[in-house]
Amino acid sequence: MSEQFFYIQLTFIPKEEIRAVLTPAKRQVIVEVVKNPGSGRKIEIVDENLNKVLALDLARKAALGTFPTMERDIGLYEEEPPAWLNERIKVMNERPCDHEENGARAWRLH
Repeated sequence: MSEQFFYIQLTFIPKEEIRAVLTPAKRQVIVEVVKNPGSGRKIEIVDENLNKVLALDLARKAALGTFPTMERDIGLYEEEPPAWLNERIKVMNERPCDHEENGARAWRLH
């Protein structure tokens, strides 16, 4: 497990009414988020659960940034529960991220 980053896999599923129209059916995104967003600043957050809540919010925003603007803006997706990964996955080392926002970097898988 990384001392510096959280790795979160987010899966977005089209809402029922538009499921037949969109391809692919699911959008999966891996996001790398710094564990303590307050590090290097005057405030440092030491509560691991609070760090995860903040990291998940940053991860969602970065993940949605990998979607085409139209899909992102009209709220076509519902979200499955996030998967917290222990380490970087292969795609993160193979290519640059698809979107970066507020220090969170996101790689689209599907």
